[in-house]
Amino acid sequence: MDFEYSNEQMDLKKEVSAFAKAAAADPKRIQEEMDSTFSWDIYKQISEKGWTGILVPKEYGGQGKGAMEYSIIMEETAKELIPGPQTAVQAQKSILTVGTEAQKRRYLPKLASGEYISAQAISEPTVGSSFKDIKTQAVKDGKFYHIKGHKTHINLAEEADVFILLALTSKGITEFLIEKSTPGVTFKKANPFGLRSAPIYDVYLDCRVPEEQLLGREGGALEIFLATFNLSRIGNASTFIGYARGCLELAINYAKQRVVGKNHVADFQGIQWIIADLASQIQATGLIRDKAAWMADQGREHSLDTSMAKYLAGEVAEKVVNKSFSLVGSRACYVGSRFEQYLRDVKALQVGGGTSEIMKNNIAREVLMANSL
Repeated sequence: MDFEYSNEQMDLKKEVSAFAKAAAADPKRIQEEMDSTFSWDIYKQISEKGWTGILVPKEYGGQGKGAMEYSIIMEETAKELIPGPQTAVQAQKSILTVGTEAQKRRYLPKLASGEYISAQAISEPTVGSSFKDIKTQAVKDGKFYHIKGHKTHINLAEEADVFILLALTSKGITEFLIEKSTPGVTFKKANPFGLRSAPIYDVYLDCRVPEEQLLGREGGALEIFLATFNLSRIGNASTFIGYARGCLELAINYAKQRVVGKNHVADFQGIQWIIADLASQIQATGLIRDKAAWMADQGREHSLDTSMAKYLAGEVAEKVVNKSFSLVGSRACYVGSRFEQYLRDVKALQVGGGTSEIMKNNIAREVLMANSL
């Protein structure tokens, strides 16, 4: 077993880390967070570096790299609380999995270059992880589909040039590519407490889209969803790990400088044990994530590893954030502090991409089916 990144991957990690630190230092990030506005300049820069197309094959204008490189980018950007290419990768994976050649030629180069931003329209007011309850309808009408419904909790919906929509047809749950310019699509911005750099919207649809915008086959949304979210959960796990690393690093730096009596906070054994516990769990979770990414790159079944990585990374990130308050005390208790944003973003991401409870359901199902560990 080889636990080392390649030289190329290490170079990527250093480059993303340096970029993220510089981008996070811009004072306007605070205002963007307060206003819940998208960091267009950051997205433009990561696109120019090729990171929004990290997984797209070179023939479609991407870098042709793998899940390991994707996880590096997501972790290092999250560590500094700046947006990574998560939604772009989700859309790209869906199109690569079942898209027609025409769809690949139309969308992948623009998504890879950052010319297009994408979103995923799945959740509804009464529908979360249970696809069978989806109410949005897509009725075939000649060479068009009439789509009517209401989607909610959709990150970057109005910013997106194209979004992938789940709707119910006569043959079951189906995916469609919906372009922003489609008449009959409207947006209402929400005011979330976390992940504010990826603005969230309700999306209302009463529109017609040509049959060429069908993604995959009618009733085939589940197979696309599983392929896409097995990958995107590696990104979720990487984001959690980045949050945990960033928050703990910030807390340790403070604890090493803060003087209490004749000692620094970090001199106390009780504090050192907290640090040892958290650092060990971050390291272990990173290895689980790396295994999931490696298996994805090898083309091996990795749904169990992906679910484990997302679940454990979320649990560890939450613990790290909570315990970091023990290291820094009142310094963390102010609106606008990085500790506050880590706390809010971790809680919000624990819901996105499948809750911890859904991940545990996935893990239990896989283990019970295998009948072994």
